[in-house]
Amino acid sequence: MSGGSVELRRLTKDDITTCSDLAESRSWPREEKKWEFLLAHGEGWGLFDSEGLAGTTIVTHYPELSSVSMVLVAERCARQGHARRLVSHVLDTGVSTLFATDMGRPLYEQLGFRAVGFTDIHAGTFAGPAADISHIATAADLDHVVALDTKVTGITRPYLWESLLDMGTIRISDHGVVGSWQVRDARMLIGPLIADTPADACALIADTAAGVPSVRVDVHDPEVIAFVRAHGLESWGTPTWMVRGAEQLPGDRARYHAPLLQALG
Repeated sequence: MSGGSVELRRLTKDDITTCSDLAESRSWPREEKKWEFLLAHGEGWGLFDSEGLAGTTIVTHYPELSSVSMVLVAERCARQGHARRLVSHVLDTGVSTLFATDMGRPLYEQLGFRAVGFTDIHAGTFAGPAADISHIATAADLDHVVALDTKVTGITRPYLWESLLDMGTIRISDHGVVGSWQVRDARMLIGPLIADTPADACALIADTAAGVPSVRVDVHDPEVIAFVRAHGLESWGTPTWMVRGAEQLPGDRARYHAPLLQALG
């Protein structure tokens, strides 16, 4: 059990290795590139005790809402109120959203969050051909992609798509757009995924995942879930999407089929 005083302070890029160590100790993947990206574009906070890093959270601020993520507490500090302190610290009077595990959901409900949906995490090797309905986007497509994303998600985040042009891939079709990013080892993250219909979403997943050794995509539509499972991906869990300060998430969420990272909303 942790003892003594606990200091709350901002996380920086110098803390990435320690954050990854904490994640790994709680059976999360290390994903240093993910921590680096989130800390570069968000606000990270850590609790430190005499033994080191005791807990973390990151909040990504958009004009319309804030997305809370990476809520981790060291096993030695369990049930000491650290998670509540961290999340309470980053909440403001505006709208906030997060994805909750079954373990974390009771705390978030106490803090005023309510369930508005879910996402089903799927990972593995995609067994199927490309649909050949999309092409690689370029900088000339960026304004269109950002405008579409803002309309569908209800949040303004051009930096995300600008970053994907540099560090990942964006595919665009007549009926949607999908990003992808190889965040660690050989695993590719698929998202954000915006499509007019579930069938369009399935086609964009096929174009992105075909021939890739390992992918992850977090989806919620029953048709899309059935499609990825039929093509070899397995469910790894179903976090609950929650919101605080609003009845629902903004935007046209029926067309938002997958985030790139749950941390980004």
